[in-house]
Amino acid sequence: MITLALTAMGLVFLAFAAVLTAADAAFNFFPRHDAEIVAAHSRGVSLAKIMAAPVTHMNALRFWRVFFEMAVAVSGAVLFLNLMDNIWLAGLVATAVITVIAFVLVGVSPRQLGRLHSAAVVGRTAALVRFLCWLLGPVPGWLVRLGNIVAPGAPIGDDAFVSEEEFREFVDRASDSEMIEDNEAELIQSVFDLGDTVVRSVMVPRTDMVGIDKGSTLAEAMTLFLDSGYSRIPVIGDNTDQILGILYLKDVVATEHRLAADGTAPAVEIIARAVRYVPDSKLVTDLLKELQVESTHVAIVIDEYGGTAGLVTLEDLIEEIVGEIVDEYDSEAPEVQDLGHGRYLVSARLGVDDLGELFGLDLDDDEVDTVGGLLAKHLGRVPIVGSEAQVAGIRLHAQRLEGRRNRVSHIIATAPLPADTESTTDNAFNATILHDDDSNSAGNRADNSAGNSATGSKA
Repeated sequence: MITLALTAMGLVFLAFAAVLTAADAAFNFFPRHDAEIVAAHSRGVSLAKIMAAPVTHMNALRFWRVFFEMAVAVSGAVLFLNLMDNIWLAGLVATAVITVIAFVLVGVSPRQLGRLHSAAVVGRTAALVRFLCWLLGPVPGWLVRLGNIVAPGAPIGDDAFVSEEEFREFVDRASDSEMIEDNEAELIQSVFDLGDTVVRSVMVPRTDMVGIDKGSTLAEAMTLFLDSGYSRIPVIGDNTDQILGILYLKDVVATEHRLAADGTAPAVEIIARAVRYVPDSKLVTDLLKELQVESTHVAIVIDEYGGTAGLVTLEDLIEEIVGEIVDEYDSEAPEVQDLGHGRYLVSARLGVDDLGELFGLDLDDDEVDTVGGLLAKHLGRVPIVGSEAQVAGIRLHAQRLEGRRNRVSHIIATAPLPADTESTTDNAFNATILHDDDSNSAGNRADNSAGNSATGSKA
């Protein structure tokens, strides 16, 4: 009779432990938004009360789960002790049998069931979880406080669940296991990085701004719009620190269209719109929300002294999340350009595997994905123009900077060469770089001669 009673008790305790384990997995896996929808359409109020105090209910749920798991172990040990005369043999057999049963029927199967059918499990166990929490009263809270005394400094409340660092680690693991695509993982990481990014790091510096001087005609403004490809350009007063307004392409077109044949066209500062100023220390997330609310696409960035530090557009902020946006006015150079003599001009965003294929080498690297990242890794710092590193016999030379943040955009990759041909190819290489730099300088002088300074806003 005692054997049957212990067996029945063990099975009951095992069933409760399995149900609570499934409920624990389901409540932790089930999205809160879906839980709120289920609670709104549910007749009972148990799930709504759990959502109102999730930490308290989860602590109670885990307390009862541990209680029933221990009850299974104790009842099993007593059962085998009742069946065997040798206490040591009974303890050994009970430990082995209960470990296998608990692992399969409590540790693995219920958790998988809770994750696979989280909605159904949450809906059917909400009343039980609510009742168990009410039954315990303040006991779980006391035990949590006791645990905090034993382990001071541990996160409490909602902070005890998942931190930002842990979530980032989850994303990396999901990407490594191919549960999500690499670009999806990068997008998620970019959203987290956005919260720590200030406007100063994404703005177009004042030296790269394209502006138009006050007093310029609408025809001159139209020419600048067409030449630069921008649809919004700042109007500059006596100097770059004096921004009179932002000139919009559609305002220029509308003014010229309405202008009478013999009418006098107004100066650009007359039709320019008000300037939106923003400090360079402002967080990108805050500015993005403000620009969305104000329906503004351009803002002038000012430094701590009130001078013009640069210009930031809505596109710049969005690119921090989704990456570079190339439109019909942007010219994108090919990723690989053969310079001859075993040298290639490659984009810093070229994959490491693709670089290895150019030279017939295996350049797999678990830490970086691009040639720019490979150069930075071997340098131990952010590369600048002229930085060089040797990687598997390939010489990487940072050639030029591009973009609003002046990052290395192109790299010269050179295959290992015999000593007797090194001098000849070096002369050809230097001549190529010199010619390219001269061309860039000439282009810059031509742009500056127009009396403008930097980047406006794309349409």
